[in-house]
Amino acid sequence: MDMDQYIDIFIDESSEHLQNLNEKLLELENKPNKLTIINEIFRSAHTLKGMAASMEFEGMADLTHKMENVLDDLRNEQLTVTEQLMDTLFEAVDHLEKMISQISSGEACDRDTSNTVKKLEDIKNSQAEERETYLANRDKFQLQFQQLDGFQKSAVEAAASSECHPYQIDIQLQENCLLKSVRVFMVLEALGAIGEIIKTVPETPRLEEEDFDLTFSLIFLSTEESQTVKKTIMQISEIASVKIMELTLPSEQKQPETQIKKSEFLKQDEKKRLSPGTAGKTVRINLKRLDNLLNLFEELIIDRSRLEKITDSIENIELKDTVNKIARLSNQMQDIILSMRMEPVEKVFNRFPRMVRSLAKELDKKVKLIITGAETEVDRSVIDEIGDPIVHLLRNSLDHGIEKPEVRVQSGKEEEGTIELKAYQRGHFIYIEIRDDGSGIDRTKILSKAIENGLVTREESAGISNQQVFDFMFQSGFSTAEKVSDVSGRGVGLDVVKSKIESLGGRVSVQSVPGKGTAFTIQLPLTLSIIHALLIKVANETYALPVSVILETALLTKIDKQWINQQVVMTYKDKVVPFIDLHQYLSVPGESKDHNNKAVIIVQKSNKISALIADDILGHQEIVIKPLSKFFSHLNGFSGATILGDGQVALILDVV
Repeated sequence: MDMDQYIDIFIDESSEHLQNLNEKLLELENKPNKLTIINEIFRSAHTLKGMAASMEFEGMADLTHKMENVLDDLRNEQLTVTEQLMDTLFEAVDHLEKMISQISSGEACDRDTSNTVKKLEDIKNSQAEERETYLANRDKFQLQFQQLDGFQKSAVEAAASSECHPYQIDIQLQENCLLKSVRVFMVLEALGAIGEIIKTVPETPRLEEEDFDLTFSLIFLSTEESQTVKKTIMQISEIASVKIMELTLPSEQKQPETQIKKSEFLKQDEKKRLSPGTAGKTVRINLKRLDNLLNLFEELIIDRSRLEKITDSIENIELKDTVNKIARLSNQMQDIILSMRMEPVEKVFNRFPRMVRSLAKELDKKVKLIITGAETEVDRSVIDEIGDPIVHLLRNSLDHGIEKPEVRVQSGKEEEGTIELKAYQRGHFIYIEIRDDGSGIDRTKILSKAIENGLVTREESAGISNQQVFDFMFQSGFSTAEKVSDVSGRGVGLDVVKSKIESLGGRVSVQSVPGKGTAFTIQLPLTLSIIHALLIKVANETYALPVSVILETALLTKIDKQWINQQVVMTYKDKVVPFIDLHQYLSVPGESKDHNNKAVIIVQKSNKISALIADDILGHQEIVIKPLSKFFSHLNGFSGATILGDGQVALILDVV
């Protein structure tokens, strides 16, 4: 069988499963005893194994098979989640992602995974002794469970079938502990604040009389994870060790709901996915087909504009009604076609939790990433481009923003820093914020580096605003890192972010409060192919200006003009704004209109405002952006061209 015809489907579906593996492994790290998460990870690994074997990618199939063995032991409670196990599973997923990348680029899938495979096998074999201890403890608990009274049994059963965790905790005091009863009281007091103690072994009176050796046990119910419970106990002095095990009820005592969650999870999920009314509702469409459809529609928009122009010159009511109906239908078609190209930014955001985890470990920092607004949709052409800028900003927050845990504690903060990645839509723009609660931007440090790089003189630096200082960070080659590392110090970063975002028709801004944190905000247009524009006339030429950059329009005769440093300027909202006469600036041939009858268009990009002088304002129009040929790549000031209703080409001005 020729397998090449299935390779695209294999790559798409494998990428989805790998993304799911990354997400669920991060969840499992925070909730190591959640069976539903383990089942989902197992299912993705199992599906990947089957797909790889079918496509005859043996290395990939072997690696996923070893992952499946370890995950199966986790499902059957024969292994426990450890940091070593999680690191190895993430390492395996990295290999799988690189294998898919090799296959996607047409290379041979021959990555050496023997080291990771051996680690997985060692983990499976090394926990045999721990497994025996676990089973012995479980049997011990089952005996203890039978000794509980009716109320205690029902409390443990209710906890096991809800979000509450039933724990057995074995605590050993240090040999030199002087007042054992006091330590026991402190443990009971601390645990009572985060949960409920069901039983103590030995009983409480014997603990109070210190009638026990150095070890005592508890049956404890809490919504907190085991790591939190252990940390709470270990904060008490003279505690030698704490062993915590989440309890599994004896089989005859299990709740039906718990049994279903464990043994029927895969079947239920399969039924849900294949239930009537959901199958066959979606279809995969190649992106090239969508691009071709959009190109055809763009031609239709151009011809619609020509038809509207012709209709205006002919007094025919029926023709005008028909053209108006075509305009309405084409607007609806435009919404549908553009929505087909829209994708949630979740596709980009989903890869960042894993990156933040790895980088935080590398930098020896504790960081929590909060993602909101991942369902916000943006054009596919934008989706493909925004990943790298966000990576730069996240790495900047991790390296320069979030402090080391000990530094944060000294500053009165929690040792774990927070980075918030947020997306939302306002009007025709998408906003993406990267906000951290780190140390903020050091104005003095930035200024010192700017003076060193010759961006500003020491005399000029005294009176500049914070925003002007922050703008220095976006200069090419600018870096305040003291040494070069894998994360920073090479002078490549924020300048790349700015140039990429501005090439997409957007802008990036920054706000910061020393000691409180920093926020970067990216503003992007919803789509890059069809925009609202203002058509202007300069001599005999027509130009288009994106409405998104226009603040206001006015007649030149209505504006008070002044001369500063041999340049004509105006005052706009307490700001001095320079004039740019487009006839002179663009060297447009032909006679220009009388100066007093010209129009002024006030435009803004980033924090800069200018006033463009044109002969006439022709009106608003929806235009299709056509990229300029590579022969014109050396020309500045134009972002593309469009075809007008009369068939003429109009250049689109790039205000930046």
